[in-house]
Amino acid sequence: MRMGSLYFASDKAIFDALTQRSLTSAELRKVFLSRGIVISNESDKKALASRFSALFHDYYDYRNLSLLVGGRDGREKTTNVTVTTEVSKEQLTDALTSVKEWLIDDQHEQAEVSVQGDQLKLTVKYQKLDFSQAEFRQVVEKTAEVTLEKQGGGWKITGPMNDKFKDITEQLYSQIEIVTDKDVGTRTISLEAIPDAGIRTNFLRSLIRNLKDMEVVDVVDVSTFNPNDGEDDDLDLSDDALVVEDSIEVESEDDTEDDGDPDVEPSRPQPEAKTHKIIRIDKASLKGKGVLESKQVLELEGHGFYLWKIRWKTREKLVGSEIVLFEAQFGNQAKYCDFSYIVKGVYNYHNGKYANSLVRASSVVEQKLKIKLEQAAQKTLDDIERSLKK
Repeated sequence: MRMGSLYFASDKAIFDALTQRSLTSAELRKVFLSRGIVISNESDKKALASRFSALFHDYYDYRNLSLLVGGRDGREKTTNVTVTTEVSKEQLTDALTSVKEWLIDDQHEQAEVSVQGDQLKLTVKYQKLDFSQAEFRQVVEKTAEVTLEKQGGGWKITGPMNDKFKDITEQLYSQIEIVTDKDVGTRTISLEAIPDAGIRTNFLRSLIRNLKDMEVVDVVDVSTFNPNDGEDDDLDLSDDALVVEDSIEVESEDDTEDDGDPDVEPSRPQPEAKTHKIIRIDKASLKGKGVLESKQVLELEGHGFYLWKIRWKTREKLVGSEIVLFEAQFGNQAKYCDFSYIVKGVYNYHNGKYANSLVRASSVVEQKLKIKLEQAAQKTLDDIERSLKK
């Protein structure tokens, strides 16, 4: 059995899976028909689950039940990185094909490479394990699409922000170096080399306003981070907002009352001892309306916090355009890298007012909005780099 894979489940796990509310009667009938057993709609679900879980089971039973009641593959944030090294389309195709072979032969995953004009795409189907979940939810069937597009003198690689994307890109860099005999240069949206909290927090503040032809409606959610670079001894204990100082009087256990006995030395008053209780807040999240300009956020920024995640509503500068809910963040808050983003959905405009419910944007609209956000992030980074050179 390959490490990191599950091929069977316990009787109890099968019983629990078959009694879940999410499993419909039609799906339960299919489970029993796979064993040549016909069941009635009037049969008790627990009795059926008990009967089936008592049978012998193999990998295929486990796989089929996992597809019915297993973990669901949710939407993931998107990220991108630009390969700045000069590489031809043919060389990149060869490198990508080698990555595909590595995924199939070494990782035992399904992978396919497709070419459409100047766009290359690698589609990977794989399993993600999460042993903290119930047994039949530990395996999630996932699909990762990695797209490579010509951008200026380089290639932009876009995909989901997860470990699989990082593994694929690292393998791709190695293969590019082999086919080009050059070191691979990359560029990402990152402020890892700029530790200044003010510059970092202003990145997201500027980003939301750099979306071309769009205006900010409201900021509804922000998360802040306070890097802890120093030791507690270096803290400014006078900062009342972050530190509480308690004075504690300590008495000696040898203290006794003076009973007048001349042979007993009278107790001496013990010196007052002070101890500092440090309260340190590393992260804070605020949700509501007008969050970005709230007093609480401004005070946190005054204490060295900076924004690492933001969720905001925006719309095109056209009458009747829908409101879009975006989210952007830096996955590694301390280094301020691993930038990713997602279009959470849209609020449609109808009969002079906006809907209260959020709906997912169409794939075409979502792709268009993602490109706008990528361009805004690149512009924001370019502006910061130019200002630092002055």
